[in-house]
Amino acid sequence: MGKATDTEVYQLLEKWQIPYERVDHQAVYTVAEIDFSIDGSDVKNLLMKSKKTKNYYFVICPGKKQLDIKGLAKALGERHLSFASEAELFELLGLERGSVTPLALPHDTERQITVIIDETIDQTKKIGFHPNTNTATLVIAFSDFRKFLANLAIEPKYLSIPAKQREA
Repeated sequence: MGKATDTEVYQLLEKWQIPYERVDHQAVYTVAEIDFSIDGSDVKNLLMKSKKTKNYYFVICPGKKQLDIKGLAKALGERHLSFASEAELFELLGLERGSVTPLALPHDTERQITVIIDETIDQTKKIGFHPNTNTATLVIAFSDFRKFLANLAIEPKYLSIPAKQREA
């Protein structure tokens, strides 16, 4: 399927009649680099994989949350989770580092990825995602994001994703 493009995101959103607000900005690679604010939940998106079962998880959690990867693995019934490699990210979603977005999930045609959404994300607010490129963010209603996933026949799992305990 090749590289994920912003054009395909806009075409799908139009086809599925999902309204969005587009915020253009400088390229950002991490949540920490974001110097603009959106009218909605600030989230980070991670593609994780389990070594043993070869399962992939697309994790959406609050931007400020320090993920407890061991705790998440345990909650998912996995022994060990790690970040997917850049090659896997491209192979599965057509994405490059810094552009990780659930809006590329149409690329996962074999449905190898389980979508995990942190239940602490306020579903009454809007949510922002890159349109397959890290120079823009699209802000959409959470209910419309659910519609986007439903149109792909993706049933997300809602979990209370464990955060790392800060050491005193």
